[in-house]
Amino acid sequence: MARAATGWFVLLVLAGAVPLQAQKTDVVTLENGDEITGEIKQLDRGKLEYGTDDMGTVEIEWNKVEKIASIWFFEVELRSGLRYFGTFLDGAEPGTLIVALPPDRDTLSLASIIRIQPIQVSFWQQLDGFVDVGFNYAQANRNTQLTASARASYRGRRWGSTTQGETYFQTQTDAGGTGQATSRNSAQFSLERFFDQSLWSAVVFTSVEQNAELNLAIRGRLGGGVRRTMQQSNSSIVRMAGGVSLSAERFTSDTAAAGTESTNALNLEGLIQFEWAVFRFDAPELDLLTTVQVLPSITDLGRVRSDIDIRVSYELVKDFFLALTGNTRLDSRPPSADATKVDFGTKFTIGWSF
Repeated sequence: MARAATGWFVLLVLAGAVPLQAQKTDVVTLENGDEITGEIKQLDRGKLEYGTDDMGTVEIEWNKVEKIASIWFFEVELRSGLRYFGTFLDGAEPGTLIVALPPDRDTLSLASIIRIQPIQVSFWQQLDGFVDVGFNYAQANRNTQLTASARASYRGRRWGSTTQGETYFQTQTDAGGTGQATSRNSAQFSLERFFDQSLWSAVVFTSVEQNAELNLAIRGRLGGGVRRTMQQSNSSIVRMAGGVSLSAERFTSDTAAAGTESTNALNLEGLIQFEWAVFRFDAPELDLLTTVQVLPSITDLGRVRSDIDIRVSYELVKDFFLALTGNTRLDSRPPSADATKVDFGTKFTIGWSF
């Protein structure tokens, strides 16, 4: 604790004495021996963002880097979850990085490093996400489909958050001019607190959703739990989470005698979540994101809900992707007697990542 406190005091004093990005003085040595002078912006998902005077900001594959030297201060995270802070000293052996925070210095293997972040970095530089939009119209059956989804994640030293939403709307007009419409909408927000030098974190979350196919008029959720990063590298991340949530639901049903009726319910649920992300930096970039949630009811024993979301994106040009998304919603025993138990959908979209 004394070493950490002393190190942070030195780090904050020195980092505050000069502007972090005053000059492009960092030096990256590639495996072919080339040395590039510039500015380290960040390392994430296997690519090093590097600012240069002549080429602008370039992305360098991390496995092509042999050495790094910089007088500025960074946070370095390893696959194990350990974090180091300091400058990058020159003179490291190929394939290694010397991180110095007086009076200490540590030599790390480049292959073990999954994330590098400047100490003084803006909020916007720590955002990552995408926006997808899709539209389809078939004149034969007058079918119109509109879909959109977005996700934005923030990762700081101690805190992280994720905001995401999805909307789907479809209309179809029959030969008699009668129109039918269906929709599905959802929005979620989660706040995560990372534990120091650990792969564990605490999470609180809230969400709201609507699904006409399941007769779900609205469902609001609030919950929390813990999350563990099971494996992380420059090509994939596997995470597991467990917790509880409280939901308020309203289902609708149509009956010949009474017209439209509604069923309201409060439901306390357990939560088991699995996340798997795979990313390939080699052009064209290819990303796979899979999320599986299983929610066994505590107040209505025997009822189990599950959500499965899979998104595959393929780079068309820089930062623009063609995406295929599939999702499944399952409710083994919905409160509304005539509600559909399963809803499944796929969509093709054009997306932009940031």
